Amino acid sequence: MRALYIRQDSLAAKGASVVRDADRRSIYLLVGKWGRHQDALSLYQISGDLLAELRQTSLGLLPRFDIYYQGAKVGAISKRLGFFNEMIYISNLHWIIVGNFVTGNYKIYHGTTTIMNSRSDGDLREMQITSQDLEPICICIAATLDHWASGHSQLKNPAQAWHASLKRQIGLRGSRAWHYANHQVWHRMMH
Repeated sequence: MRALYIRQDSLAAKGASVVRDADRRSIYLLVGKWGRHQDALSLYQISGDLLAELRQTSLGLLPRFDIYYQGAKVGAISKRLGFFNEMIYISNLHWIIVGNFVTGNYKIYHGTTTIMNSRSDGDLREMQITSQDLEPICICIAATLDHWASGHSQLKNPAQAWHASLKRQIGLRGSRAWHYANHQVWHRMMH
């Protein structure tokens, strides 16, 4: 099992991201963009060989992505209603993803066998993947989940978004931030 690392904010961003190993050597390059039909996210070896691709096949609130490995379609992942209920099924591969997608702490299983374990400390994502052959697919899946979670986190914590727009990050989390933001909005409306 090899551990790979990528900056958390780079997974959801458009552009290029470097995936590194524990010795900080560059292993993969993740390139692409989201949001339009037929947009793709591609994973290359540092040598330039295309290994895996994630192609967006549908738009809207429930987007769908096809997963390609070495040129062949191997699976599909789509956002479902109730996505943040902590479980997603990847068709054709018969993998199940279980955990907290917003925090980046989850596991991918095939039956009872663990395929990948993802942990995040906020800035850096650590992915422990059981086989090097599965690394390209797992990295593409992690990028998709992070992309979906980054949009959700802005909606889940409105206080952070509200205060960031005022250039005053207050650092409150969870329900305290929600109540503080609602109190501030209510107070402004009443006065």
